[in-house]
Amino acid sequence: MKKLKMFALALLATLVTVNFTACSDDDDPVPSPEPVNPTPEPEVNPFEGYRFDIWATVGSTSGMGSTNTLVVKNVDDVTVEGTISFDNQGTDVTADLYQESIIKGKYYYQVPVSKDRFGKYEISDNGGIKVVAERPFAENTYKDRRYTHTWIGSNQLVILAANGDTNDVIWTKLQDNGSSLDIVSEGSLNLAELSDIQKYATSGLATYRASDNKILYITCEKNSKADLKIALVVIDASSMKVENVDYTTVAEEMSGTAYGELLQDKMFLDDNEDLYLPLIAKIPGAEKSTCRYSRIVRVKAGTNKFDTNWIGFNTGENNGKIVTSSYAGNGKALLYIQDPEHTGTSGDNKLAEGWGDKYNCYYAIYDLATESLTELQYGGKKLPYNAGTFSQRSFRVGDYTLIGLNPDTAPMDIMIYNSKTGEVTKGATVAAGYEFSRLVAIEK
Repeated sequence: MKKLKMFALALLATLVTVNFTACSDDDDPVPSPEPVNPTPEPEVNPFEGYRFDIWATVGSTSGMGSTNTLVVKNVDDVTVEGTISFDNQGTDVTADLYQESIIKGKYYYQVPVSKDRFGKYEISDNGGIKVVAERPFAENTYKDRRYTHTWIGSNQLVILAANGDTNDVIWTKLQDNGSSLDIVSEGSLNLAELSDIQKYATSGLATYRASDNKILYITCEKNSKADLKIALVVIDASSMKVENVDYTTVAEEMSGTAYGELLQDKMFLDDNEDLYLPLIAKIPGAEKSTCRYSRIVRVKAGTNKFDTNWIGFNTGENNGKIVTSSYAGNGKALLYIQDPEHTGTSGDNKLAEGWGDKYNCYYAIYDLATESLTELQYGGKKLPYNAGTFSQRSFRVGDYTLIGLNPDTAPMDIMIYNSKTGEVTKGATVAAGYEFSRLVAIEK
């Protein structure tokens, strides 16, 4: 009996202890110990899904008017150091395709050298030029390299250009069905009663604003006897009806008046769908009309007019001409600027001698929030100055922008700019002996 009483008391003490523990104020579980050597997250290569095409000419000139041999070489990776040679390599496209081309996915779209159709093509070192689809013109016809474009969604391509009399703008919608290009609809914008412009730029510029299904088409007055102005034409992308026309006289014209964005990035949308458009004008008192300076204007997202409260790159009439402009992410834009005074080919941008095909261009980052301009550097030194105002040696993938150099005596390196960190690193080098004119990302 005594043993039984002692057992009961022991059991009661155990229950009290358990109940006291359960009512403790400290209910947090004891954390598991951190592993001594945690497994690091694998680094993601942002360029893993791409190969790279380098366009080069045999000689010192490229782009519109060049008769030099045009060669395209496929490269698996340009982000690692090494030399890329064209000796007995690449595809000679001179007789069939132009460098001025629309690029999407792994295909090139253009009006080819035959000049009578729309085409979709692949280029490979082993297979040469593959015709994926071609479609002859129907009602509207377009000159080779003299049109602009934009994509609606993933597979509808809109082509626009001035008509033959340059008194209106024509358009064609193409449906990309993979192995065929079909004309969905075509017509003209019927701008005679909607616009004050008398003579339209050859191609103009176009982009698609997905948030409200609008095409923003930019053109300018090309009648030298009229008041020079730049027009924003807002188009409903479904009906192709013009909803509004607005004007700016901040400068005389925009880049890309003749050739659209078939080779060069001339304007961009940021993360908010604000449109930024570089403009150009002649420097007052300059020797020739080729002596230019730039300004940037903006069209805020959801609006159909230029933002009159903001003018960018507004640092003076001798601040150089913006040749290409691309969005680099994180509120930054990559500008390729021709500026003889800055690069040392002339002591005064009003003098014609420093302009033209010289090593007078440089790359810089333009901060859209602070409007500061920072010349790109690597290893504590500014990147070399470049030749080539009809070229596009840069493109963006995520936070990264690849930038190809075409300097005088320095190597033709490919640099990688990270817009999140501001860091610039070095990739591959293109061998000497060619004019490095275009660097393209092609999806694998």
